[in-house]
Amino acid sequence: MSELKYGLNLLVYTATFSNEQLDLVAKVADMGYDGVEIPFNDLSVLDAAATRKACEAAGMGLTSCCVIMPGQSISSTDESERKLGAERLRRMIDITAEMGGDMVAGPLYAPVGHMTGRARTEDEWNWCVDGLAAGAQHAAGAGVCLAIEPLNRFETYVLNTAADAVKLVQAVDSENLKVQLDTFHGNIEEKDTAAAIRATGKWLGHFHASESDRGVPGTGQVRWREVFAALHEIDYSGWVTIESFATGILDLCAAACIWREIYESADALARDGLAFLKETARAAGQ
Repeated sequence: MSELKYGLNLLVYTATFSNEQLDLVAKVADMGYDGVEIPFNDLSVLDAAATRKACEAAGMGLTSCCVIMPGQSISSTDESERKLGAERLRRMIDITAEMGGDMVAGPLYAPVGHMTGRARTEDEWNWCVDGLAAGAQHAAGAGVCLAIEPLNRFETYVLNTAADAVKLVQAVDSENLKVQLDTFHGNIEEKDTAAAIRATGKWLGHFHASESDRGVPGTGQVRWREVFAALHEIDYSGWVTIESFATGILDLCAAACIWREIYESADALARDGLAFLKETARAAGQ
């Protein structure tokens, strides 16, 4: 029987994780989580050594929630931007390893919200393959894994479905590159999220448990029993990480298109969401 690990993405509390937020690690541990997911936005504010110490003290695992910044994209038509994207990816890998983390996850191929008004081109696909192959090689040396996350059509045009993410991972062909699925995006783009999980199979490396409205898991339209049954069927044993966003941070809310309160409190979302996910997983045999 696969053993799941439960994480909380700290974006529910903060968009910037500096030493001022280190106390969140112990707080999340006390809630019953196995690990924290650190938002990698402004890399200059991250303190890898202090974060590692806090996680070790709390007995917590760590993953990183990574985004590509505008002008730093491995899929850009501009070669200089692709070089900057590759450099940012290497930095995120190195920082994650220094923190003691095991997973660098997110839309590593393009900035969130970047649109061209057209479909992805073959050149952009090939640049993604090249950039992720180099990133996976660097990740292997650092002892971590990459997981690429398909986003919904309103946030990217590069990678929208689990099937495309698997195709990209297969093109790179590295043990250090996997797929990350997120039930929020799957609720928009997939015909059947559980079927997409089963089809992803052995290539699934990271998993975000997000409700259809980014609220508390179990209160929306995601078919959670089917989701956990699919995870059990493919013998998934990685992270199941709750992701939502702090509603009081204007820049973060603008990026996530959150214009109203979607949950009562961050603490309640974290506690109630974890209880629901664990109960649903147990019912599915995990």
